[in-house]
Amino acid sequence: MRKRDSSSYLAGSTLCTSSSQAEHRSDRGSSGLIAVLILGIAGYALYLNHQQQVLQAAKNSEASAASNSVNQLTFTCFSNRTDSSNISGTRGSFSGYLIVYETFGISNPSSFVIDATWTIALDFPSAGWFLRNTQTFHMSPNGVAYPEFAFTITANQLNNTPTNANFTIFNVILDGSYQVTGTYATYTPTTHSTYDSTTSSGNGSLGTGSGLSKC
Repeated sequence: MRKRDSSSYLAGSTLCTSSSQAEHRSDRGSSGLIAVLILGIAGYALYLNHQQQVLQAAKNSEASAASNSVNQLTFTCFSNRTDSSNISGTRGSFSGYLIVYETFGISNPSSFVIDATWTIALDFPSAGWFLRNTQTFHMSPNGVAYPEFAFTITANQLNNTPTNANFTIFNVILDGSYQVTGTYATYTPTTHSTYDSTTSSGNGSLGTGSGLSKC
């Protein structure tokens, strides 16, 4: 039987060993690459998640600030005038109507653009008068708007007003609806304010504004 050449055996053994080592190095290289890829993807996913959390926090903060902005509106001035060009006659026999115009300065100290719709109702219980008017107005950030409300008093109301009516006793109701423009959305808060002259107390926007200058 032919004896195997020892040099050939050694060469074959060395080749197998080298091949095995190369495969092992290749496996380690692949594992390292996969680990890097996984870390990269995981890192990016964490980054996206963090960015989403930051964005959501910003949205929540803006929504809260937008809702609160309408509660920061304050009166800065007041003026009124009466148009009696459409009323004629004397007490008890009036015909037509008169209009009382009331102008308010409304300050918006926030950084939001606010479009407001206000409905103001005036109740004079001893006179039997209930007057109501709605106006829409625009307010720039850190700006002041001057909406004018028109309250119509009819001849019938004038003719039926008791002689002892006390016009210093009244109640005011102010209902507001708003469109507050933000970076991420437009918000639509509402407000409800009241004022009672008998207690000189009010809430919301009607809780401020005593001693106003003339517009």
